[in-house]
Amino acid sequence: MRRRFDFPAFSVVLFCLLISLPAEGAARHSRAVRNAKPPEPPPRSLDEALDRAARRPPARSNGLSIEIVDLATGEPVFARNPDAAEAIASVTKLFSTAAALHFLGPDYKFKTTFWRQGEIRDGVLNGPLLVVGGGDPNISGRFYNDDYNAVFDKWAAGLKAAGVMRVTGGLILNDSFFDSVLRHPEWPTGQEAKWYQAPVSALAYNDGVVLIGIRPGARPGKLAAVSIEPPTGSLRALSSARTVGKRGRVRVAVGRAAGSNAVTVSGTVPMRGIWWSTPIAVDDPAGFFGGALKNRLKAAGIELAGPIVDKNVTPDPSWSLIAETDSDLMATLAVINKRSQGFYAEQTFKTLAAEKAGKGTWENAVTLEKQFLASLALDPTRFNLRDGSGLSPQNRVSAADVVRFLRAMTTHPSAAAWKATLATPGDPEGTLRHRLRDVADRVVAKTGSIRGVSTLAGYATGLSGKNYVFAILLNGPGVWDGGGHAYQDRLLRALIKNG
Repeated sequence: MRRRFDFPAFSVVLFCLLISLPAEGAARHSRAVRNAKPPEPPPRSLDEALDRAARRPPARSNGLSIEIVDLATGEPVFARNPDAAEAIASVTKLFSTAAALHFLGPDYKFKTTFWRQGEIRDGVLNGPLLVVGGGDPNISGRFYNDDYNAVFDKWAAGLKAAGVMRVTGGLILNDSFFDSVLRHPEWPTGQEAKWYQAPVSALAYNDGVVLIGIRPGARPGKLAAVSIEPPTGSLRALSSARTVGKRGRVRVAVGRAAGSNAVTVSGTVPMRGIWWSTPIAVDDPAGFFGGALKNRLKAAGIELAGPIVDKNVTPDPSWSLIAETDSDLMATLAVINKRSQGFYAEQTFKTLAAEKAGKGTWENAVTLEKQFLASLALDPTRFNLRDGSGLSPQNRVSAADVVRFLRAMTTHPSAAAWKATLATPGDPEGTLRHRLRDVADRVVAKTGSIRGVSTLAGYATGLSGKNYVFAILLNGPGVWDGGGHAYQDRLLRALIKNG
């Protein structure tokens, strides 16, 4: 027979427990029972569900802008300060990627070319090599099975196939596709060594970063072993980190002052069979590129005898093409929006400017972006956009304008391709991989996060089948990822389950 616990039986048990408690404990328990709030009944409408979910936002009222609208009609179903312009962080990438796709087209490819000039005699090239950069952010291991040497090794093989074993004329690097401003002037200062502030250059390699590896030394008391990958010579390590016993803790600090090529490493590393690593951005992307290429030529048995110089040289008929590396725009946009990779966003943003305005500058890219917004019948003056990634805190747009943009994008010729680049819950490659898994097939969105800012914007489908567009922008000193994410996710769950 199934046992059933009904209310009268439970009351008797509770009474027995209370009389068995000390008087003070029983009194406290009694007060707790009296003061306990009964659970709220299920919401009777979508409005009520959203109002409940919107309680206690992590941002103050003057740092909050929210709008949710019916995609089909544009009618708002929920709003809080929808016209207040707030910092949007990486939601900025929605605009920059859409503009790039609009102007460059889904079939666009980044191109980097490798050339030689002069005669080859007895294995010696009596002339220089030339690399012409096209802004490609993908010359790394990301699409080459984590082999960051793959592209350069292919180039070296092409040179070797031409019979070259020694180059007398050095290596010329043409990075004139972009301007010489490597970091946006509005990006936070003091963070130049962070991976997310990697320099933006027409010749970019390995995401503009090296990996500092730290291992224990031979025995406790000895210096820790420090490595730099790739070992291009662009940066050098200055380490005082010491090895401690197996039970010790990892206490390591790694940094690099702006303008310095010295990476300082300090702290302690326990004597265990594991190692630790952290990325550090370089300051000279062209030099980093050239040093890596020289190393791979050497590994292939090709000596580069001349200097490495940065110079605007355009190949003419006297140059012979050795290799050309192409990278797909659409795969790049997926890295930008799903993973929120800012370096990729800025490389793409300046490539847009270089291709359509003649020079890869932030100013040219923003001008084109505003033209694109106007083509969607939006008011570009309402969009204060400054860079391609959202790292500048001056990227400020209201929730209502973000939503208007998202609705307009649904009728763009490349709407489906662009929407497919956004993050989805549970996708291990995206920024929503740990969020909203219970409604995973009903949300596509772009996340955003910088200091004091947490944002989320995209599309959602309710259990009813109705489609919505949303933007949830949270700004303020008390805003952090944990609180911001919980609030945004609570609103979306309420929308989906009741909408």
